[in-house]
Amino acid sequence: MRVAFVDNLLFEDAEGIHRYVLQPHLGLISLISVLEGGGHEGLLVDPKVEVSRGRLKLDEDLYRLLARQILQQRPDAVGFTSLGCNFICTVKVAAYLRRWEPDLPILLGGPHATVLAAEILNRFPQFDAIVRGEAERKILPLLECLPKREFLRAPGISFRLRGTVWNTPGDEVIEDLDALPVPAYSRYPIRDLGLRSLRVDAGRGCPFQCTFCSTASFFGRKYRLKSAARLVAEMDFLNRAYGISDFSLTHDLFTVNRHKVAEFCHAVAGRGYTWKCSARMDCVSQELLELMGAAGCRSIYYGIEAGSERMQKISKKHLDLRLFAPTLDFTARAGMSATVSFITGYPEEQHADQRATLDLIGASIRRETPLLNVQLHLLTPEPGTELLAEYRDRIAYDGHISDFNFPVLEPDDSAVIERSPSVFINHHYFPPVLSRTRHIFITTMYQVLYALGFPLLRHLMDVYGGSFGALLDRMNEWRENAGRPSVADATWLLQYFEAVHGPEHYLTGLVTYMLQASELRRLASLETGKTRRASAWTSDACGRLSSRVAVIRNVPDCPRMLEQLATGHADPRSFSRRRKRLDFLLHLRRPEEEEIHNSVITPACAALLEFSRVSRSLSDYRVRFSQETGYPAPPLSFLESLVEDGILEIAEAAEEVVSSPPEEATAAPLVHGAFAAEA
Repeated sequence: MRVAFVDNLLFEDAEGIHRYVLQPHLGLISLISVLEGGGHEGLLVDPKVEVSRGRLKLDEDLYRLLARQILQQRPDAVGFTSLGCNFICTVKVAAYLRRWEPDLPILLGGPHATVLAAEILNRFPQFDAIVRGEAERKILPLLECLPKREFLRAPGISFRLRGTVWNTPGDEVIEDLDALPVPAYSRYPIRDLGLRSLRVDAGRGCPFQCTFCSTASFFGRKYRLKSAARLVAEMDFLNRAYGISDFSLTHDLFTVNRHKVAEFCHAVAGRGYTWKCSARMDCVSQELLELMGAAGCRSIYYGIEAGSERMQKISKKHLDLRLFAPTLDFTARAGMSATVSFITGYPEEQHADQRATLDLIGASIRRETPLLNVQLHLLTPEPGTELLAEYRDRIAYDGHISDFNFPVLEPDDSAVIERSPSVFINHHYFPPVLSRTRHIFITTMYQVLYALGFPLLRHLMDVYGGSFGALLDRMNEWRENAGRPSVADATWLLQYFEAVHGPEHYLTGLVTYMLQASELRRLASLETGKTRRASAWTSDACGRLSSRVAVIRNVPDCPRMLEQLATGHADPRSFSRRRKRLDFLLHLRRPEEEEIHNSVITPACAALLEFSRVSRSLSDYRVRFSQETGYPAPPLSFLESLVEDGILEIAEAAEEVVSSPPEEATAAPLVHGAFAAEA
């Protein structure tokens, strides 16, 4: 039997930038490996790959086109995995499959479906059966039952029979993870995507009882970890097969069993591999972190969730916040970066609780280390949690799309979501003590502020009384008084600084500069390696400003000021006395680079680059440029130098896409007449 498994389509957040993280879904490729061992064929469809390559777009045609792509694989059955945040996508794609191929078996699995099996099957007839929990021991018996839909013979599934949902027994967890076959990584385009790091399933299960988390509802509370020998064997296999030497060990709580982690560290040490993992701060020690760092660990994710001791108790996270600073110190000394993640929007959360969380975030931003990422998320109701059981009858829907939730695409998406709150619970929210608009503002503004970078954020905290919470409180007060929307973006932030500090203030200039730099990195993260054809100018050629270039006009000497803030050599009192205004060219030469190159440019050159924001023919540069800007037309040699350095991209009039940028690039000279760079 030929089975097409369909992955989730969702964003993941990394350092304030939303991007598609292209990695094989470990659960699905594990199932494919089991299938192939049983004589079947498994295919993996990852819509993230299709969207990132531009073959699918996030518009109302996506569901229909994705369904067509699945059917082009000519499957005998289709298996979806889905999370609550993007379940609307799964529901809609499966509906198209059912409409076009009424007899095609459509299966569903994953955490969301496991907890809400009855609700989903009663509401959405496009799904034939739901596999509950871990599926590796259930998939082969289920395939045997598919031809005649004899689902009563299959363990651990839910299905409809004569209008009633039936659940077959068999929900036990897989005790010995070493007994599972190596996942079928070969079914993912690892080489085509140029992946340099891969995820590895390290273990399953969570013994803790956080009220907001659904992990234990799917994987159970029994903590399981693959043996050191098995983990290292998988890493060795991936290194031999794909040349991969960097790995992400997936387990919410990798370090719960410190003895097993120590065994793994001793086994992997000396192989030259680097790896990262997730942990609780009370499940590590200085000695363990030193051992992990010496064995190649380079990054740890710590879920902190709340900076308030009160909320730590109410949410049953029960993390001792006194561990926060020393654990980050130990992590950094061991040579590892850390990501600390926080949540706001708990139904019981009061202003003092949120302020404590924001101020702990501010303390993190003030730490003098580059090895730290700080996240803040809006709490999303999750099925199978204690929190939802308590507040189920009071949840509400307002259509807000948080950083975890999939956008609505087809006209009736919102209506479908609102009609089935128990199924689309992740798109709803708990009744808050604080206002819903405040929670939305705090979390959306945080994403914008984070893009400003730690040096500028530290300076802004100093300007606003030394507290990150105070900074956000002041912004929220202005929002309420000015009647501004609760969803913040870069335009919102600029309007705030222009209104409060003035358009000529140095803070407004610094914020403008850093937002442009962040936008360059965001756009680069979404590029797929395709560019316009770099060729000689002809009468049929059109030039346009590269997507890796930004022009910033009439700002102070932001690069110098930011450098002084970063090195601690700034005298902020002198910033407000600087009157000279400059125009800058920002250039990210390659998408994978972090460094943005700066050039001070003349007003004529800035006008030329702004003129190039839309595609221009050579005659436009020779005639219309002068007419529209008042500056003399640029010589062809200067335009060609901009193309050579990747600042302008040109293509034949009807052509798009073809080649990659040159291997080496140098900063454009910008030195011809009126276009000469300023000193």
